Amino acid sequence: MHVIIAAALAAMLAGAYSLTLHLNIYSKFLVLAIALLLLAGISLRRLIGHQPEYGFLAVALICGSLLSISAPNDYNSWDEQIHYRRAELIASHIAPGMYVRPGKIPFSYSLQKQEYNNALVSSSYRPRRKHLDLNLSYASIGYFPSAIALALGSKTHVPYWIVYIFGRWINVVLFSFVVFFGIRKLKSGKMIMSVVALFPTSIYLASCYNYDSWVTAFSMLGMGYLFSEIQQPEKTITISEASILIGAFVIGFGPKAIYFPLMFLLLFIKPDKFKFHNHYVRFRLATTLSIALVMSSFLVPLVFSGFGSGDPRGGAAVNSTEQVNFILSEPVAYAKVLFRFVYNYINPLHAPDYVTFFAFQGRVAGFWLVCITLAFTVLTDNINYGSSTANWKIKASVVGVCLSTVALIATAIYISFNPVGSPGIAGVQPRYLIPLIFPILYIIGSKRIKLTINKRIYNSVAFTIMAVVLMCGIWDLMISRYY
Repeated sequence: MHVIIAAALAAMLAGAYSLTLHLNIYSKFLVLAIALLLLAGISLRRLIGHQPEYGFLAVALICGSLLSISAPNDYNSWDEQIHYRRAELIASHIAPGMYVRPGKIPFSYSLQKQEYNNALVSSSYRPRRKHLDLNLSYASIGYFPSAIALALGSKTHVPYWIVYIFGRWINVVLFSFVVFFGIRKLKSGKMIMSVVALFPTSIYLASCYNYDSWVTAFSMLGMGYLFSEIQQPEKTITISEASILIGAFVIGFGPKAIYFPLMFLLLFIKPDKFKFHNHYVRFRLATTLSIALVMSSFLVPLVFSGFGSGDPRGGAAVNSTEQVNFILSEPVAYAKVLFRFVYNYINPLHAPDYVTFFAFQGRVAGFWLVCITLAFTVLTDNINYGSSTANWKIKASVVGVCLSTVALIATAIYISFNPVGSPGIAGVQPRYLIPLIFPILYIIGSKRIKLTINKRIYNSVAFTIMAVVLMCGIWDLMISRYY
C-alpha cells in the first residue's frame, strides 16, 4: 500500500513539474504548495485524527508562505507602510548600517516590468547612514520578528524584495507555531481554534507587516492553556503552565493593550488547581500585577501626556481632549452612540469583513463554506470536555469581557479618530474582532450533541475545505493577476 501511495505521489509530482515549465514563477509556487499540501495530507493521515494541530500547522505554513511570497511587493494591508517602517527602524538598531527599503517602490503585475522596476529601485537601496531616535517600548514587541528578519536579510546583501518578503514571511512562521501550541494544549475543541486561525483574513494578516497576527496568536495560546486547565479540575497546574498562561497574554497584548479585559478570565483558575495554597496566592498576585502592567501601558501615557489632539487621519475636527470632555459631560448621549455602534459592529452579516477579507486585494470566495465548516465544528468538536466551560458563569464572563473589549476599542477610537460629538463611530476595523472570536465560539458547544463521524475523516474534511478556500483565494486575488 505504501509503495502504491509513493508511486502515485511521485507521478503527481512529476506531472506538476512538467506543468510548471509552462507557468510563471508564482503559478509554479502555487503548484508546489498544492503538492506539499497533498504530501502533508498523506504523511499526517494517521496523526490528524487525534492531533489535528499538525494538520493546522501544515495548512497554515504552506498557505501562509504562498501568500507572503505571491503578494505584491507593496503595502497590501491596513497601515502596512507604518508597520513596516517601525519594524525597519528597530532592525536598523539591531544591525547598524543595514540596507533599507526605498520609500516609493513602483509595482506592476507584469513580471517583465516588475523585474525592470526591481533593478531600477536597487540603485537607491542604500545603508542607513545614521540611527533615528527609537523609543523601544512594551508596545513595540510585536515588530521584533520582522525586525530581526529584516536585519538578518539585509546583511546577506540579497535583493531588497527578497528581504521584504522574508520580513513578512517570518510572521507566518511565528503565527503558525504559537497557535499550534495553543491547539495542542486544548483537551477538546481543537478544530474550533484551527478553523478560526485558518480564516483567510487570519492567514492574510499573518503574511503581512502588522501586529494583529501577533495579538491573535498569543491570545489563542493563552486561551488554549486557560480552557485546558478549566476542563481538568482534578489536574494540578505546574509552575511552567501557569507562567505560559499569564505570559501569553502579557506578551500578546503588548501591541494592543486594549484587549486586557480577556485577562480577567484567568481568575477562573481555582485554588484546587495548585499543589500548595501559597502557589495559588502567588498566581493570583502575578495575574493581578500582569493585568495592571498591561493596563498601565496605555493608561500611564495618558495620565502624564493627556489625550492630545488625536489622529490627524480622522480630520481637522478631531480633538481627543474635547472628545473626552463630551463623553464625560454627555454620558447618556455617548452610551446611545456606543450601543448603536456595537450592535451593528458585531452583526454576523458583517462577518465576511474579518473572515474572508484580503484587505485591498478583495474578498475571497467561499465565505459560506467557511461558515458551515465553522458552525459544524463549534457544535460538535467540544463535546468531551465542553461541559466544564459551558456553565452559565463562564459563558456570562466570556461574553461580558468580549463585549467590554469591543466597547473599549470603540471608545478609544472614538476619542482619537472621530470628530467631537460625532453621532457615529468610524475607524474601528472588523479585524479587531478576530482575537475575540475563538473564546466566544468555544463556550457555545453542547455535550448533548454526539459525534459519530471518524475523527480522522472529520478533521481531514475541515482542513481540506479551509485549504481549498485559501488556495482558491490566493489564486483568484493574487497569482492569476500576474502575467
